[in-house]
Amino acid sequence: MNRRKFFEYGVVGAIAGIASTFSLSCSSKRKENDTVITSLKTPLCDLLNIKYPIVQAGMADVAGPELVASISNAGGLGILTATMVPPEILKQRIQKIRELTDKPFGVNLILHNDLFPPVEFEISDNTVGQVQNTLNSFRRKLGIPESNEKPGKLPPLIQMAFEVILQENIPVFSIGLGNPTKDMLNKCHNRGIKVMAMVSTLEDALSVYKNGVDIIVAQGNEAGGHRSTWEKKKSKEFAAIGTLPLTSSIVKAVSIPVIAAGGIVNGRGLKAALALGAQGVLMGTRFIATKESMAPESYKQKIIEGSSDNTTITDVFTGMYARVLRNNFTEIYNESNSPVLPPGRQYVATVDIIREAAKQERSEFYSLYAGQGIDEINEIKPAKDIVNEIIKEAVEN
Repeated sequence: MNRRKFFEYGVVGAIAGIASTFSLSCSSKRKENDTVITSLKTPLCDLLNIKYPIVQAGMADVAGPELVASISNAGGLGILTATMVPPEILKQRIQKIRELTDKPFGVNLILHNDLFPPVEFEISDNTVGQVQNTLNSFRRKLGIPESNEKPGKLPPLIQMAFEVILQENIPVFSIGLGNPTKDMLNKCHNRGIKVMAMVSTLEDALSVYKNGVDIIVAQGNEAGGHRSTWEKKKSKEFAAIGTLPLTSSIVKAVSIPVIAAGGIVNGRGLKAALALGAQGVLMGTRFIATKESMAPESYKQKIIEGSSDNTTITDVFTGMYARVLRNNFTEIYNESNSPVLPPGRQYVATVDIIREAAKQERSEFYSLYAGQGIDEINEIKPAKDIVNEIIKEAVEN
């Protein structure tokens, strides 16, 4: 039995069986032998004014206006990526979303301590030389200019993006890798903006809860993309808690809605999350392989072809730990024993390679963020079809 079939009929099947003993707050009507879904709502839906408890992750270079609008129009909550997006482009993308939908949507920012505001690091010439020497091997294969320069400090784009969120009165402010200050929360709440923060530990959940966020996203270790801590841990072994135990512990500790994230790609995953007390799910990897996604086509194909045991936690792309699919970039960099620059600076050093790899559709040098649920992602579909399938499966099984 191959990995995908084992996953389909084994582990997930067991979870679905357990979850099926719990009732969902949903209604349906029968027409002959077919079930027509009319609703599946939790208090989260009322809070965000959405039809279904499905939230799309604000993924960099993936979550553009078309994907966001499609998810929102389908009844979920689409979230636009804003980290490292210049304010003029961010405003254009927000305007585009509003042309495509009149439904609620969110905008996501990373508020990591080293990025917000950008920190000035002392980096030795020797360290820069080792890093650039390894990166130049990738640049040569892509046919782009080599570099031996020390990466500069990031511009204050995150601060500017937050001002745009306030000016545009975005319905939901979504935060990754950061704890918003009470001043930020007050500015949002005074405008009626709901604030949603993602965390990877119970301790961090209690911290954002104390500050006054409206919703907490419990990001399990199975999740693709950056691990949502606002400081870099000593190793990737820290803040590596599974989605089920993390969600359960946070639900018990707070009195606001909790959303489960990490390895959830279908209706059975949604059903399991609700059984734990979560009021919805956040999905990232599932929406990469969609027609509306901004991801390079080669990236989408890797999601379809990939296996969960091919994911790894690495910091070689941005200086922050993230789950990705292994490729030449991750393997060659690790084998080189080159150091990794601090958060943000590693991103500045690698961004020319990532962008060129996207242009050339060279997935072997691209940052293939992906979670452990990819075994069940088998084709590229419209985002609305995926949302409908998730809800149908959650209600009928």
